[in-house]
Amino acid sequence: MSVNLPESLATFDTEYCADSLEFYPFNDTQRFLVGTYQLLKDGNAQANQEELTSSDATRVGRIYVCDAIDTDGGMRIIERQRIETSAIFDIKWSYNNVDGKHLAGVACADGSLAIYSANNQSDAEFLSPVCTNIAPSMCCSLDWSNRRVSTSTPRVVTSYSDGQLQLLQLSESSLTEVCQWQGHDLEAWIAAFDYWTPDIVYSGGDDARLKGWDTRIGPHPVFNSRRHQAGVCSIQSNFHREHILAT
Repeated sequence: MSVNLPESLATFDTEYCADSLEFYPFNDTQRFLVGTYQLLKDGNAQANQEELTSSDATRVGRIYVCDAIDTDGGMRIIERQRIETSAIFDIKWSYNNVDGKHLAGVACADGSLAIYSANNQSDAEFLSPVCTNIAPSMCCSLDWSNRRVSTSTPRVVTSYSDGQLQLLQLSESSLTEVCQWQGHDLEAWIAAFDYWTPDIVYSGGDDARLKGWDTRIGPHPVFNSRRHQAGVCSIQSNFHREHILAT
């Protein structure tokens, strides 16, 4: 049986390891963000495996704003903007406007959750910083609560390399902690909202646990699944159909 492989339309060298890619969801342009991650040892991007585990290795990253453009010669990827950051684990857009702004959240290895605002009037300065929350361990993932329902005060859930989970609220261009708790014994790779009931949060960790949390009742899981038998790295609630979760 033959297998039809997808065709590569264009390539783009991100220099560092590409960790996250998110298309801009608000219009028909083929604009997207790329988040990158690289471990440096003494300024050397080609650090070997032993050096990569060293505590004094520096984690650096970069955000690219790119457009995929159709031309007579085929599709091209054009870099519009780059922002130097700490190493990036995750990028996610808020799929609904927040006070008229298009916002993206970026989870970084320095423990920061950075919120950026999009400016459609400028390619070179498409993203500009809005606010930042800093935690003592690496920020591994984020998710927005407002995928199905628009609100001026959305919540953002984040997960961290020390197993912590944090619930934040965005209001008037600032982030405020709602609660924080120990979710996993090892790295909490992913946290995600149930888009149909945003009080419910799911999390997955390197301890091979998938957990559900009701943020209204405190830091006690409503379920604790061991069925994965390996680290849980990604979770996505289906915003078209209720009670569907992909991991």
